[in-house]
Amino acid sequence: MSEKTSEYKNIFKSTFLFGFVQIFNILTKILLNKAAAVFLGPEGIGLIGIFQSISQMLKTFFGLGISQSAVRDISKANKDGDKAEFSLVITSTHKIIGIIALLGAVVTALFSSYLSIWSFGDDSYSFAFILLSIVVLLNILLDGQLGILKGMRQLRALAKATIFGSATGLVTGVPLYYFFGNDGIVPTFLAVALSSVYFSTYYVKKIGYKKSNISLKDTFEKSSMMVKMGIALMFVTFAGMVSDYIIKIYISNYSDLAMVGIYQAGTTIVSGYFSIIIIAMMTDYYPRISAVFDNNQKLIEELNKQAKVGLILITPLIVTFMFIMPFFVEILYSKEFIMSVDYMRYAIFWTLIIIVSNPIDMILIAKQNTKIFLWATIFYRTIGIAVSLYSFKHYGIEGLGVAMLIMGLIHITLMQSIMYKLYEIKLDSETIKMFLLSVLLTVVSFFTSDLDDILVKYIFGSFILSISIWYSITHFKKVTDISILSFIQKKIKIK
Repeated sequence: MSEKTSEYKNIFKSTFLFGFVQIFNILTKILLNKAAAVFLGPEGIGLIGIFQSISQMLKTFFGLGISQSAVRDISKANKDGDKAEFSLVITSTHKIIGIIALLGAVVTALFSSYLSIWSFGDDSYSFAFILLSIVVLLNILLDGQLGILKGMRQLRALAKATIFGSATGLVTGVPLYYFFGNDGIVPTFLAVALSSVYFSTYYVKKIGYKKSNISLKDTFEKSSMMVKMGIALMFVTFAGMVSDYIIKIYISNYSDLAMVGIYQAGTTIVSGYFSIIIIAMMTDYYPRISAVFDNNQKLIEELNKQAKVGLILITPLIVTFMFIMPFFVEILYSKEFIMSVDYMRYAIFWTLIIIVSNPIDMILIAKQNTKIFLWATIFYRTIGIAVSLYSFKHYGIEGLGVAMLIMGLIHITLMQSIMYKLYEIKLDSETIKMFLLSVLLTVVSFFTSDLDDILVKYIFGSFILSISIWYSITHFKKVTDISILSFIQKKIKIK
């Protein structure tokens, strides 16, 4: 087995592991969202969307991105085999995360009435935001714990912590929606956060590292570079949260809370459920490129391997999704949310583009080029807000889907241009060909799924899906030297 083939197998292995984790998380979210749709309706889903946006913004802002930047330092110390440095980095991460988590909770609680007024026009949700301050604290702690597991590449421990946390949150969350209605939304967030922190802490404690005796002053000095890079990452993530929040508030004011719920359902499926592969791949990709951030040739190899694996996995899923969107929405939510299909038909192209463009901008993070990264983010998000608000005003929910597509095109063009100009890092010709073929299959599926003749639609749809599956199986064998058909045949013992 060649080294290149072995590397591809490792990428697929880690992706399948975290793909399973994401699928499990999605199943728990499906049940929670289904419970919310049944017990709370579109207005309740809209309320959940606004609380989620605010919670994520606060967690991101006060988290300072340290959980992400720590992955780089921990990964490097672990790769170098320096146990003393490794233990020092983890201890410093624990301390600094604890401080900022407490700060985030205190500030959120103090400004609870203002958050209620800014979000809903009055202070009737002040107590909900006080409870949300605890959620913010727990989620910052959780991100720190998961960052340590990622940096150590403790993939199984990370997977177990995530699964157990989600399962416990589900068991406690559904009854809260049933018995308390809208008043159970924030307590559900709290239950999920508590269970996730408990299990992540358990697995971090099992890591073999010695707790270092380091003063608070030394902690800040040791963490200075981590904090600097973390703030840049925080700003990037926070900008995305603010963008989403502004769009939801605009929809609420220009239309109503029910329309926010429909938009929330669409974005949850496209950006949440359908991003299984993106999240699964990035979990292991960032530690890999962080360990070789100063070797551009190696980064080019990692980038293209990552993009190819993503296209192989996601293309058949997108083609299938084009034909089952209405059924998917009714199963996950209800017929009241069917308008979200108009959004998803276009927004799904964003997912296809991001599977290729995300690995590009992650290299900027690994290289700690914060200045360029920040300016690119400011430009991208500013354009995104403007395009989204204009599109919704003139074209409704469908316009928001088109805006997502446009933003995907801007993102890949911008990031590829920056990376090539700065480091001559780019997608190779084979990756580009695979990407264009995936786009072509998705476009054909888009128009075919809109046919009125049901029989013709599904006959052609089956043909397109067969091509996309053949495409993925062929490329999978090419990069891993494994025949999926032969593997399945052996498993079921066909003679």
